[in-house]
Amino acid sequence: MSDTSQAAHKWARALATSGITRIFGVPGGGPNLMMVGAAAELGIEFTLMHAETPACITAGVYGRATGTCGVVIVTRGPGLTSAVNGIASATLDRLPLAVFSDTVAFDQADRIAHQRLDQPGVTSSITKWSGVLGNTDTEECAGAAITLAMAQPLGAVHLDFDPSHPGTDTPAQPASDDAGTVFPPELISSAQRPVIIVGTRVDTSYPELAQALSRCQAPILTTYHAKGSVDETAHPSFVGMFTGVAADHALLESADLIVCIGVDTVEPMPGDWPHGSKTVLINPEAMETSYFAADTVVTGSLDRLGAQTLDVLAAPWDWDSISTPRKDLQELAETDCLTPLTAVVDSNAVLPDAAICIDAGAHMLAVMQLWPIDAPAKCAISNGLATMGFALPAAIGLALAHPSERIVCHVGDGGLMMCLGELETIARLGLNVTLLVYNDSSLSLIKLKQRDNQGGDNAVDYSTVDFAAIAAAMGIASSVVSTREDLRSQLALDHDGPVLIDMRLDYRDYPPIMRAARG
Repeated sequence: MSDTSQAAHKWARALATSGITRIFGVPGGGPNLMMVGAAAELGIEFTLMHAETPACITAGVYGRATGTCGVVIVTRGPGLTSAVNGIASATLDRLPLAVFSDTVAFDQADRIAHQRLDQPGVTSSITKWSGVLGNTDTEECAGAAITLAMAQPLGAVHLDFDPSHPGTDTPAQPASDDAGTVFPPELISSAQRPVIIVGTRVDTSYPELAQALSRCQAPILTTYHAKGSVDETAHPSFVGMFTGVAADHALLESADLIVCIGVDTVEPMPGDWPHGSKTVLINPEAMETSYFAADTVVTGSLDRLGAQTLDVLAAPWDWDSISTPRKDLQELAETDCLTPLTAVVDSNAVLPDAAICIDAGAHMLAVMQLWPIDAPAKCAISNGLATMGFALPAAIGLALAHPSERIVCHVGDGGLMMCLGELETIARLGLNVTLLVYNDSSLSLIKLKQRDNQGGDNAVDYSTVDFAAIAAAMGIASSVVSTREDLRSQLALDHDGPVLIDMRLDYRDYPPIMRAARG
């Protein structure tokens, strides 16, 4: 067995020990294929993708959905550089991801310049750790990298696979939460009008906090990443999404206390924090907090501290009459026309239990506020990097993690074109994904921000693309709809496997949505 083959088998054993059962990627031959083969011998499946960034997004979402680490294999040079956006997405969107790339071998680098890059240098600023997986402690180093990717905050790691190199020292592991911290109740006991913001770090692994949130009578906002941390279908105090925009201000300015539980500053929109009321941030570890100009930061066990905080808060206050983006968007959805808002309302009515993936774009303003879910695992969105081209590969990850469930992928025409090849992946794998294409032939969110002398239509408009025809050519059941009745009829059909519905929408419906959602 060659040195490369031995190293590949040690790498595969590290994956198996870490509970990895599926890997993704676009192999480039040689060492990549040895790694695929070594993994297959241990029962680890390989899913072939069309491009490296979608592979990283799919793997990260799959990893989070299965409680494991997403693993991606890419080739050297263009393979690694093509993965950069997906690696950055995993780090900023808090997805567990380990990327292993082929590289020009250390013992050949002095004579081979073809595709030679400092690949750990390329990824060092967008990962939690990057280095070389070499011939020393190969299995231990690979396992430690996976453990680091899965430590809070979740994120990406990258390793060049080079058996001719000694390898980089095993990465240090992060410390656990401080279990000894006690929340000082005097910070909040006098508040009469508290508002709760639940953030990225809150999920089903915090049972005490989940129970306290279910009892909470103060108004609760969640960030995009935390959507579903409270049951949006039933919780009487859930009032919508927190994004840090002007439309949030009416509720937040009415508060005399804002409690942020697990809120990661990677999520809010750039801007000021104008709220003069006391702000308390509760986080599992030290993190950036200057965005909030916080009076108090408490660091420790998020589960216990969050529950203690909520149980101290005062009785309910009169917040229900205050305007919120969710209420305003619900009013705009009361129309007989097919709009982005009615598309969300109607698809949710037909598929209320489906998990959702949402692409960056104007349509996300409607989906995030008007599609209620009851668990954070039912939503995947890029809100740290906020990248287009996220929803389709994310849907592949969720569908592979939950093959018997229906996944609804909300994607704009611009975002879909960025990863169009992955439609073939969905068709080849026969995944239960319904793609709703918000097709208005423009970069709608950018067009909403456009001013005079900023390029005009040439900068933001596309020609109309028949996505239903493209999907049909790949073997996906598809249709074009332009009315609410057509959409409902297509959604009601009993499909097994992938479906694409090309919704022809009017850009002019977005300006009032933007005003309601962001102010």
